[in-house]
Amino acid sequence: MSWSWRRAVKLVAASSLILLIWGLNRDAERCEQDCYGTYRTYDPGHAWTNYPDAWQWDAQSAMVGVAFLLGAAAFVFMLADRRRLAVRLAAAAAALDAGYLVWVVLSPPIG
Repeated sequence: MSWSWRRAVKLVAASSLILLIWGLNRDAERCEQDCYGTYRTYDPGHAWTNYPDAWQWDAQSAMVGVAFLLGAAAFVFMLADRRRLAVRLAAAAAALDAGYLVWVVLSPPIG
């Protein structure tokens, strides 16, 4: 059975939801006790993942949040049978999700 555009949009919407939940959990933890500036002396020059107020944490959360909104919008437009718009929104959501995953994988380790 071949994949239809409806299945692809559903898959992107579901994966965007899963990534949003995982990303929000990751953002809530950030670097916790490995953070510089909390219980340690502030020590500049380390990877951004060691600072709880680094802008990259917020950018990653925004990226996964926008991907979820695009995926949800794609699902709604799929239900309204607006194929072109649904596919475009799903492609944008998938691109943001892929970019988020690549960024997380290439981020320096915490600690």
